[in-house]
Amino acid sequence: MAGDWFVDDRCIGCGGSFSLAPALFGPAADGRQFVMTRQPATEDEIVQAQLAAEVCPSRSIGTESGVTWRRHHPLEIASAIWRTGSNSPKTAGGNAFLVQHAAGNLLVDAPRFTPSLRAWMESLGGIAAILLTHRDDVGDAERYADAFGAEVVIHAADADAAPFADRILTSADTCEVAAGMLAIPTPGHTEGHVMYLSDDGTMFTGDSLGWDPHRQDLGAEPSVCWYSWPTQIDSLQRLGTFEFTRVIPTHGTMSPTLEPGDMSRRLQALVTRLRRDLADK
Repeated sequence: MAGDWFVDDRCIGCGGSFSLAPALFGPAADGRQFVMTRQPATEDEIVQAQLAAEVCPSRSIGTESGVTWRRHHPLEIASAIWRTGSNSPKTAGGNAFLVQHAAGNLLVDAPRFTPSLRAWMESLGGIAAILLTHRDDVGDAERYADAFGAEVVIHAADADAAPFADRILTSADTCEVAAGMLAIPTPGHTEGHVMYLSDDGTMFTGDSLGWDPHRQDLGAEPSVCWYSWPTQIDSLQRLGTFEFTRVIPTHGTMSPTLEPGDMSRRLQALVTRLRRDLADK
């Protein structure tokens, strides 16, 4: 799309920027990269483009004019929940989130290590634990753990991706991994995939469940399932036993805040659709 803003050919197709500005970015014809579908036309869309540029792990998004802007990340996306920015190419551009908690701050998945991000975390009181959803999004967890003496948590089935982890989840059962945070094993995307449910109703869903900005509904995709799609559907079915009001995926778009009953109905409808699609193949 001609204009000041562009996406260059370094794009790795992670979709991180698309999740922040779906009206401005879309898949290229080859399906492996993203392109600008149109130029930002309002002040709000310019901010969306800037946010997208900040999280891009390959630094593929920029302006022909070379105009610089103030940084927006880390960005508080909900009360006491921050998207860190500095997305790492090691995680294919996955987001990471810091959850502020009186008993100790928690990092869900890990961004690229930068001195400025470390200083920001330090200003909030550091990190008590790093909760990894699965093997794909370890990022620079080890460097942040070393910097803050933080405990690293991962499921045993994915633990080879984080040999430095301190706590290995070995059960299929839900457990409390930190004050105010439950670990819910949800195999499917990977064998050791885990979601984390905060006591404020936020479900950090890793790569197994997100919000489809076009359908305006919950969504999950078999094309990005690496272990077992039927198992992933079963895991989503089991999520119906938990009450949560928003989903925040590592890759993808976070949902609006909904009533627990509405979220449960949407989840059941999604599982029903996914099972029907699977049976039709």
